[in-house]
Amino acid sequence: MGMVDPYLKQTLRTIQPLAKLPAWQFDVIAEVAEVQTLKKGRVLLERGDDDGYTYFLIEGHLTLEGGDGSVHAIGTDGAPQQMPIANLRPRIMTATATSKVRTIRIPDIAVSACGCLDRHTIAVETEDEAARREAETRLSFDLYRDLINDKAILPSLPDLALRIRHAIEDEGTAAKTVARLVESDPSMAAKLLKAANSAIYGGMQRIETCSGAVVRLGMQVTKQLVLSFALREVFRSQHPQLRRQMQLLWKHSSNIAAICFVLARQTKHLQAEEALLIGLLHDVGTIAILNYIERYPELLEKEGGIELTIQRMRGELGAMILRQWHFPAAVIAAARDAESWTRRHEGDVDFTDLLIVAQVHDRMRKHTYDTLPTLDQIPAVARVLGEGAGPERSVQILHDAKEQLDEMRSVLRG
Repeated sequence: MGMVDPYLKQTLRTIQPLAKLPAWQFDVIAEVAEVQTLKKGRVLLERGDDDGYTYFLIEGHLTLEGGDGSVHAIGTDGAPQQMPIANLRPRIMTATATSKVRTIRIPDIAVSACGCLDRHTIAVETEDEAARREAETRLSFDLYRDLINDKAILPSLPDLALRIRHAIEDEGTAAKTVARLVESDPSMAAKLLKAANSAIYGGMQRIETCSGAVVRLGMQVTKQLVLSFALREVFRSQHPQLRRQMQLLWKHSSNIAAICFVLARQTKHLQAEEALLIGLLHDVGTIAILNYIERYPELLEKEGGIELTIQRMRGELGAMILRQWHFPAAVIAAARDAESWTRRHEGDVDFTDLLIVAQVHDRMRKHTYDTLPTLDQIPAVARVLGEGAGPERSVQILHDAKEQLDEMRSVLRG
């Protein structure tokens, strides 16, 4: 472990949720925590952002302004705040310094792994549970360190997909230029042509060229589809025992993505192709765990140990990876909250709502919904399907969209 500022360590011990951690967990928190100083008038947190850190106010005063114009003031009055500042994600408030301010910021993955603030905190642990929690925490920190040190914890998104994304985001790029990039990868070109000629996007005439496909689909749809096709490469492993698990995970993720796509097409303000991409990315944290898990035999030895580890850790690990890949806050939030069944929020239906409902659909289809709340206890169901929606409404939607679902699954799986 690196050298830790004594002042930082002393201050962390005054924050009760952190001070109660076992010594070894406290030490790793101290290793990754940072003290920040802001001048009066500077913005600490911006509403809508998701930077991957949990903040504690240790000196000074802030105002918190919500989207409805409401303003709240908080201050330390000589003692650090015991709970994080505006910690819902994406942020729902802007935090601005009204005096000189000092904060401690800690990577979300560290806070989540230690379980000192979240719903996974265990009051009384058996010896086996404590050993598993320690292994999970060390796995999280290994992943975090490798990610920030640019060590590969996952296959990178293919360079071609990134170049196409950047080209499309440059508003001056012509469709022919994008098409030439796509054509440099025959597999990618074939998939884009298949999508353009599918029943979902097809026009009266069959498209034979990549430039025609880009024109028919449009730049933004092309970008989302290219990224979606490229993600297949992330669901791979050199380890023979993990290949089968990766194949099953890809099948699951592509099915969730297809359902998200169909649901988004029934929602006016959400782009269906972005919903598709979010569905494919929602389990990226699981891929990271599978790639690292053999280093932690204590998580593999116990029956169901890896499933429990994935359930506890996949969301925050996925958010960390997607943040590093420069995906927007909505994509990050969906991966983190994909199984937050009772999640509530203000405003319109969002991508996380679609993802939650897609997973409910999938579990109903597989008859594996015994761990779910009832549908009336899952707010996303009413948001997406309408008030009073029950299993019949859910089944009817999928039945009506069966052709679209089958077509998109076929496009994704090649």
